[in-house]
Formats: sequence, structure tokens, C-alpha cells
Amino acid sequence: MRPTRAKGLLAAGLVTVLGGLPAATASAATAGPAGSTGEASGVLRVDAGDPACSDAATGTAAKPFCSATAAAAAALPGQTVQVSRSSYGAGTVITKSGEPGRPITIKGALDGDVRVSGVHDVVLRSIGAREIQITGSDRVTVVRAGASGIKVTDSPGTTLTNNTLADGCTAGIELAGDSSGSSLFNNLVRNHFTPAAPFSCPNPAGAEIVVSALSAKDTRAGSNTVAPYWTNFSNGTPYRWAGTAHSTPESLAAATDGRAGTHDHVVPRWQEGWAGSCEVADSADENAPGFVPVAHPADNPSCPNLGTVPGYHDRGAYELQEEITVAQLSADHQRAPYGTEITLTATTGSEDYHWPTSVMTYRYDFGDGTPFVTSGSRSVKHVYTRAGTFYANVTVDTGGGQPFTGRYAVQVQSTIPGPLTAYATVQQVVPGQWDTSDAPPLGVRLDPSATSSPWPVAEVVVDYGDGSPAVTRTTLDPVVHGYASPGDYTVTVTVTDTAGRTSTTTRPFRAAYAPTGFLRTEPYRLADTREDANLDLTGGREVPFTLPTGTAPGANGVPGNVSTVVLNVTVTEATEDTHLTVWPTGQPRPTTSNVNVAAGRTSSNLVTVPIGDAKRISTMLNAGRAEVIVDVVGFYRPNGGHLFTPLSPNRLVDTRDSSGLGPGETRAVKVAGVGGVPTDATSVVLNLTSTETAVDTHLKVYAGGGTKPVSSNLNPEPGKDKSNQVVVPVGPDGTVNVYNNAGSTHVILDVFGYYAPNGKAKYTPTVPVRLTDTRTTPFAKPGPDSTTVVGGIPAGARAAVLNVTSTNTTDDSYLTVHAHGAPRPGTSNLNLLAGQTVPNHVTTPVGADGKVDVYNHVGSTDVIADLFGYFTDAWPQG
Repeated sequence: MRPTRAKGLLAAGLVTVLGGLPAATASAATAGPAGSTGEASGVLRVDAGDPACSDAATGTAAKPFCSATAAAAAALPGQTVQVSRSSYGAGTVITKSGEPGRPITIKGALDGDVRVSGVHDVVLRSIGAREIQITGSDRVTVVRAGASGIKVTDSPGTTLTNNTLADGCTAGIELAGDSSGSSLFNNLVRNHFTPAAPFSCPNPAGAEIVVSALSAKDTRAGSNTVAPYWTNFSNGTPYRWAGTAHSTPESLAAATDGRAGTHDHVVPRWQEGWAGSCEVADSADENAPGFVPVAHPADNPSCPNLGTVPGYHDRGAYELQEEITVAQLSADHQRAPYGTEITLTATTGSEDYHWPTSVMTYRYDFGDGTPFVTSGSRSVKHVYTRAGTFYANVTVDTGGGQPFTGRYAVQVQSTIPGPLTAYATVQQVVPGQWDTSDAPPLGVRLDPSATSSPWPVAEVVVDYGDGSPAVTRTTLDPVVHGYASPGDYTVTVTVTDTAGRTSTTTRPFRAAYAPTGFLRTEPYRLADTREDANLDLTGGREVPFTLPTGTAPGANGVPGNVSTVVLNVTVTEATEDTHLTVWPTGQPRPTTSNVNVAAGRTSSNLVTVPIGDAKRISTMLNAGRAEVIVDVVGFYRPNGGHLFTPLSPNRLVDTRDSSGLGPGETRAVKVAGVGGVPTDATSVVLNLTSTETAVDTHLKVYAGGGTKPVSSNLNPEPGKDKSNQVVVPVGPDGTVNVYNNAGSTHVILDVFGYYAPNGKAKYTPTVPVRLTDTRTTPFAKPGPDSTTVVGGIPAGARAAVLNVTSTNTTDDSYLTVHAHGAPRPGTSNLNLLAGQTVPNHVTTPVGADGKVDVYNHVGSTDVIADLFGYFTDAWPQG
């Protein structure tokens, strides 16, 4: 016995078989005249769908009747009326009798009600009808019929065997008047219920099998499954026998001395007991009067075989077989050169669990126009003789007359024989404006799909040429890889196919940052080592900081697909003169610096740096120990954000012309519509300078009408002029706010450019490059009132982002950085202190020749200029 399936309720999807009976289709045999012996088999044909049909026909396959009523009226004893399709109308009326041993048999799909009146020796076999009424007749047999009910009146000797009576509003079987000596076996009865309207029947609690007192004489019944309609308030009535209701088979058997109720099952209608597996399957009485076996009885392995030999016929009109819900093919080679022998294998769901008497046959359609192949084997071999894409499918039959064709065909590519040739393309990954997936800033998209081979690919090995482990795949789908650093790489692709052949191709790729737009954000603090004992910033030790993942600027995270972050970095509590370098994690540490600080002092600087692996940026202190505060003030993203327009620097405010900022004072400064900044500017690039400071303090610059941030931009000290560049959002009223924490100080704001939806240039970050260091070229060291020219900025740059550092300074002075060849503006970028090293982030226009001028006011100083990125026109400028 096989593993037990769900016992009790048989799913609605079981295959039903009108077992062993001729199919209700026309035969090719030739018939003689109606009312005679006719065809050799004695069959009269009915097919209302045949244009040649006529109720005056001979009943042959060539000239069938249109109605079963006419054919039955013409039938002679011993003949069979085979109904394919009966004419639509009032139903079928049978008024012609057979003879003992030579009945008239009616088979097939009848129309509407069937009325049998005043006849004898008639068999209704394997018919489908609405209701069957037998009146005033004798020796009528109804076997394997499906109907909503059978009512027998004054018709003794009626045999009702293996019928399914369902979904009517009367008794499923009723013997009325004197219908004594009848037989009721192997029937499924579940009436008093309409699926569309279960409470529409006038008497839902009525009995399912009703036998009158006269009819009960000598009437036998057994092996029936009865499913009355039960409600939550009352039980159904399975039997009313000789006027007495019986709720159990045992009660009925006791009342009839075992003539009725033996081997019956009664289950609630709401349990679908009529289709319950072991209340129906393998439990028919095969010695019942009128029993007709089916061609392929199916043995349900989960049910005991309670019938006679072979013991596994089912109750009801239909033999229940395991349903086939899946039929599909698989191919051992779905892609192969034509001429290759391909094995196709059929599966039908749980193949190993089909009921053992199912006769499984497979009809294979190879999809190439060759003849179908029918076989009892699940596997078949086929050779395609030409190139093309073919769709092979299978039709599976359990032997029950309901073949199941696979819903999905297997695709077989028959290819032209040829070599394996690896091919690949490489392309820079640049996310689109609305892309939500996070693309690496230095990404390559490798596409090997143009590789050609008549055989499928078994393995694709990709070496990206950057020292990372080679990647092994099994498909030719495109794949994205992120490089840690810009540079030139060689990508190697090695492909192996299922025939064991190998081919290799290489492609050069330059990993570079894509041009970007600016995404402004309300400043937020990324890190403060003063508040984290685990962050120990000491000389020579790399300390990375992870940018938290966010959904949008201002969400204290990193928006999707950004490549660069703008930071305000403050170094304080330095134990000795030192400098801090900031760079993308995963890349080699550059030789440049970002923040220079003297022992015991505090220094801030704006830092624009690409984001490294795992959304991190790294920091390293050159020497000593210090604390660092890192605040996020903006991002750059390819195909997103606003564009930059550089300006020849303009002074927006100098409080020395009015009054300085007092302790805790916030002053609004108009920026939109002033100094070349348009009214639709969203952010501005300012140089913030403090002078004449009374006490140690800090300054914050933020959007007008906005919330004062935690982060500061500049840390003024008494007796020192200090500067820092800031990128700040413009408030709705076109202003920015400047806040002073303590004491008093004067503030100078110079504008160097702005971001707006209609800005002119995109930003491209670079690996920091040292453009000039006058310490190594003494003749270039700026003296008093002198200018040093700095070149090396990429051709076509409209503006550049530099870190400019002064050192070895002899006098307090200032530096002004501007486009080479342009008039020097009346602003400054760095305020120099004699004997101190001072850095500042500088965003400046660039001359047409890719150069900038650095002007020194008094004394002499060494100048170091490092390039961190540059702006190029987003579109041709008029």
C-alpha cells in the first residue's frame, strides 16, 4: 500500500470516467434501416449537431437521428440508442419496450428530463439528464446515470445501480406507489441542495432516499453513500422507508432485516461526503444487480478494497481517478546543434503516486512538424534536423478518457553547429534620474550575452583586473561590479559551454567618477570622537566613518546612488601640530591633507570627498592625538540634484561696515537676488571669515527660516582672522542665517557660486591631485602683492574644488584665488597667520586655459593647492 493520501474527502478535481462504455460519439459503422437489426452492433445514432440528422433518419453514422425520443421510438428489442447530442427541447420520452434478455438500451448525453412511461425491459445506461421519471413500467434499469433525482412510480422490478443524484430539491431516489421488488445499490445521493442558492429548496431537510410502504416489499438496497443536507440547527434525513425516517444505515438495516442499509455510508452534506474518498472509492458492490464494470477501474491506495474482485470499483456513476494537474516536458538539451539526439521526459506532478491501475499514455508533439509519437514511456528521443526554436509538448492520458495537455511547452533551440566564441562589452554604470537601486560610484556593467555557441553555457568566469576574486557564474546575464579606486583595468571573461569548449576575451575599462548634481540637506552630525571612547584618533591610524543609509537628503542618511559627500570637518584638542586627511575607504590614502591644526587649537574645513566601499569615508591624523567632529552638509549624485554656476566672488556682507554679531545673536543675510545669485537658487557657496573676535566662539550658517543645526562652520579665536568655505541652503525668503555663539565677532560673507535647477555645471570628483607646492619650487613662492599661477586642472573645467593651504607664512596676510586672466576680486579665501599653517576649501572659477591665480597680499608664504574635483558645463553654453 502506498503512502496514505488525505482520507475522507475526495477533491473536486478527480477525473471521472464513464467506465468501459462506448464514448458518446458517432461511429463509422454503416447502419441498415431504422426499426430493423440495423448495424451489425444494433446501434442507432443520435447527433443533433450533424447537419444530416433527421428524426425520420435511419440512425446510421451518416444519417443520425436528431432526438433521442425519435430514436427510442424506432428502436427494436436488443438495440442500443447511442446519443452524441440530442436536440434541444422538452427532454426525452421513452415509450418503446424491449424483451426479456433483449432490452432497449439508451446511452449518452440526453437533454433535460427523461420520462419513461408504460414500458418494460429498458436500460438507461451512462446517461446525463436533469431528472429521470419512471412511471407504470416494469424491469427498467438505470445504471451509471448522472441526474438531479430519480422518481419511480408504480414500476416494480426497477434497478438503480451506480448512479449519482445531486443538487436537486426533491429526494435523490424515490420509489412511490407500488414499485416493489426493486434494487438500489452503489448510488451516491446528495439532493436538497442547489450550489447557487442552497436555501432555495422548500424542504431542505427532506429524505434523500424515500421508499413507500408498497415499494418496500422485496426491495433491496445497499452500498449506497447518502449525504443529506445538514444545517447548524438540524440534521438531514438520509432515509424514509415505508413511512419511517432513519438517520443511520444501522437503523435502516435493523428495520428491514438487513435488506437495506448494509454497507451504506451516511455523511453530512456539508462535508461533501458524496465525494469522500473512502466513502466512495473502492467500495462498490460489484455483484449488485445491473452492475456494469468500467474499462479502467482505479485503485485508490489510501482506501481498503471493500468490493468484490477486483474490489476497487467506486460507487456512483463515475469512476474516480487521480487527477492530472501538471503535464510538462523537460529536455536533456534545451539548446544543441541540430542533429543532436535529445531526450524529452514527461512529468505529471506527483508521478510516483498515480493510482496503480491508471493506464498512462503520452502523446509527444515535438513542435517541428514531425508526426506525433504516442508511447507508454515517460521518455522519448528525438532529433531535430534544422535550426530553429521549437516548442515541444505532451498530452497525458490515464486511460479514463480525459487527456491532459501540458499548459507550458518546453522550448528547444536547435542551433547551427559552430565554435564557441566569447564576447563581452563593458560600460560605465551611471544611474538614471529615477533609479532606486544603489549603483556603485565606480561601477562597470559587463555584458557577455553576445557570446556565441551552439551549446548552452556551463560557466562564465569574470576577472575584473583589480585584484578582487574572479566571479564564477552559469549564465550570460549582464553583471555589475564596483571598483574601489579610479583607474584603468582589464576585464577578462572566460566562457565554457556544456560541450567542454572554452573561449576567452578581454576588454579595457577606465573606472572614473561620473559628473554629478548637488543634493542639499539640512546639516547633521555624522561623528564626534569626543562622545565615543572607542574612536581613538591618533597619528598613523586609519579611522573610517560609515554614512547611515537613508531615503532622501535630510533623512540622516545617504540617498540612493550618491557618489560624493560634502562634509564640514573640525579638528580640536590636538596634542601637537598636525593635519587630517580624509579619503574614500578602500582607496589608497592620498598624500594631500584637508584640515591643518596647531597644538591646542581648533580648525575647521569643508571637505568634498567620494564615498568609499560600504558607504564609508576614512580619516587619518598625521601625528599626535586629536578629536574630530564630522558633519554632513550635502551630496553629489549622477543624473540628480541641482547644477552649479560659479561666480566671480562678490562680497555679500561685512559687519565691520555696521556692527558685529553679539553673543547668541542670529543675523539674516539676503543672498537670493544679490551678488549674482538668482532668486531660484537653492544653495549657495560662501566663504565665511571671522575677524576682531572677542572670545573663543563658533559660527553657524544655515537656511533662513530653518532650524539651527548642531554643527558649526567656523571656530573664531581672539586675535586671529579665520576662514572656512560653507555650502548652505537658501531659505524660502532668500536668506541665510549667521549665528554667533559667544562674545562678539565681525563676519564677512563672500559668495563664490550657487546651485539651482537651471545651473550650468556638473561636478566630477577626482582622486586628490597635488597641483602645486611652492616648497618644492622656491621660485614660485608668492611674495608681497604677488600672484602664483596654478595649472593642471582638466581641460573644459568651468570651476574647480581645491584645498588650498598656506604655510611658512612670514606675515599676517590673505590669499585670493580666482580664474586665471580674470580681474582679481576684492574678496579673500584664506586669512594667513604668521608662523601658522592655514587650509581652506576653495570653490573657484577656472580660466579658459585650466588655470587659477593665487594672490598673496603681504609678506611671503608657501602655497599648496590640491585638486578634489571640477565642474564642467552640463550642456553647451550660449
